[in-house]
Amino acid sequence: MKIVYFGSDVFLNVFEYLHRNHEILALYTYHMEEDYFNEHNIVRLSRMSGIPVRYGQITEDEMVSYMDKEGCELFLTAEYSHKIPVPEDSRFYGVNLHSSFLPEGRSYYPIECAMERGLACSGVTMHKLVKSLDRGDILAQRRYDIEPGNDSVDLYLKSGDLALAMVKELMEDFDRVWANAGPQAEKLSYWNRPKREALALHHGMTAEEARGVYRRFNKMTTVCIDGRSYYVDGFAVGSVLLGNDDSHNRFVREDRVLYGVADGHLRLDLAPVWEE
Repeated sequence: MKIVYFGSDVFLNVFEYLHRNHEILALYTYHMEEDYFNEHNIVRLSRMSGIPVRYGQITEDEMVSYMDKEGCELFLTAEYSHKIPVPEDSRFYGVNLHSSFLPEGRSYYPIECAMERGLACSGVTMHKLVKSLDRGDILAQRRYDIEPGNDSVDLYLKSGDLALAMVKELMEDFDRVWANAGPQAEKLSYWNRPKREALALHHGMTAEEARGVYRRFNKMTTVCIDGRSYYVDGFAVGSVLLGNDDSHNRFVREDRVLYGVADGHLRLDLAPVWEE
C-alpha cells in the first residue's frame, strides 16, 4: 500500500515494518521537548530512504492531493501530536494507533495519566480515523498489565510491541479487518494533561515520593531551582542529607544538580524549560 505516516519514535517499529513492506509517501512528525521519545530515529531513517519529512500540521487539501496525485491508500497516525483533518472523501482510509484501551484513556498523555490514576492495566487500540478525537470504530485492541516495577517508558515499549502485532494483522488482511471494525461502547471523558503540581519535585518530599513522580512522568517531570524551571532528564537517589531548601542545592555542572529532599538527595540531570 501507499501510506502517509504521522508519528515519532514512539512506534518506530511500526514505521520500520511499513517501510520494509509498503511505500511510505511522506512522514509527518513533530518535536516535543518534554517527551522521552522524540523523532530522532524515524527522521533519520526517512531521510536515508528519500522519504519526505514534514513538520507542522497537514491540511485537508493536502490530504486530498496525496490521494489524487500520489495514489495514497492509507493515512496512518501513531501517537501523533496534531489532530488530522479527515476529508469527506470515499477514497479516504485512516487508522490511528493509541496507547490506551479505548474508550478509556482518550488523551495526548494516556500512559502518564493511566499511571497517575494507579491503573493495574492498560493497552493499545487501533481504530478508524474520524473527525472526533479517538472515537473511531475499533479495528483491534490488546491489553497489558502495569506491573509495580514499570515506569512510563516501559509502558511505551509494551505498547510498541502490541501495536506492531496489530498493524501486521491489519496489513495482511486489510479489507477483512476494516469491515469487521466495531463501534466504541461508551463515550468516556478526555484525560487532560496532568496538573503542573503533579509533575513537580520539591524539597519537602521523600526520595521515594520523588521516584514515584519520575516513574510516572519521566522527562515530563519538572523541578524549580533558584526561580528557574527545568525538565528532569536523568534521575538517581542518594542517602546523604543536603537540606530541604534551595540554599543546599549543589550544581555539579550547569545541567546537573544534587537536590536535597526530606530523607536524602536526588541526583538530577536537567534540561531548561524555555516555555511554561
